[in-house]
Amino acid sequence: MIMETNQLDLWNHAAERYIEDDSQFTLFNRSIYMPVIESMIGNVRDKNVLDLGCGCGNLTKKTALDGAVALGIDGSDTMISRACTENVAPSAMFAIMDLTRPFPIKSRTMDIVVANMVLMDIPDIEICIREVSRILKSGGVFIISMTHPAFFCSDWECEDADPHAYKKVSDYLNETCEPVFFWGETVHYHRPLSTYFNILEKNGMCVLSLKEPVPDLNGMCEDSSLRYHLRIPSFIVMKTALLER
Repeated sequence: MIMETNQLDLWNHAAERYIEDDSQFTLFNRSIYMPVIESMIGNVRDKNVLDLGCGCGNLTKKTALDGAVALGIDGSDTMISRACTENVAPSAMFAIMDLTRPFPIKSRTMDIVVANMVLMDIPDIEICIREVSRILKSGGVFIISMTHPAFFCSDWECEDADPHAYKKVSDYLNETCEPVFFWGETVHYHRPLSTYFNILEKNGMCVLSLKEPVPDLNGMCEDSSLRYHLRIPSFIVMKTALLER
């Protein structure tokens, strides 16, 4: 996959709109995938947590307030600047790091690594996942949430006056990239699930749990259009762990 424009430049330009959206804890976040992520993270007290691609640092701060020593990293200096001013907590730290290069983090130091809606925004995930495998302690877990590779970027199709009758999936197995415009132009990197599983396996990791979260009742009361996500998932959440060495 070739992308001529630097993805970090695009995210720095989109950062302000993203931060405004994230600070309101969007309906998709709180009614679909965040409850699943939080359940998979579990008790973080006295654990070292890495929030990979932390954005403006909301999850980093939450895990710190729940008792973790939390480090949030992101390649966007705009995101990290806002995180350092808006999500301060006694045991929360933030740093600018390029997620496509080796991390300046000691090996076997992290109990939990979370990549919340990040991997589909990275042009090369091989190094990132290899680094996660390196820094995780024995028994540590890597929690991944992302847009669903099979369905998220497919358009809804209309049938019998239903504007959300089904989704047409095409060219699923080819790795592609395309611009998206949720907060300004960024790039979405599509990979089939097998790519993610193969890279995890290559780096000594296995999937312990896989969820395709659906909206909760409160969310659907706020926005009835979320009911369409009861039939076709837009997101996927995985809990992975290092295999015994």
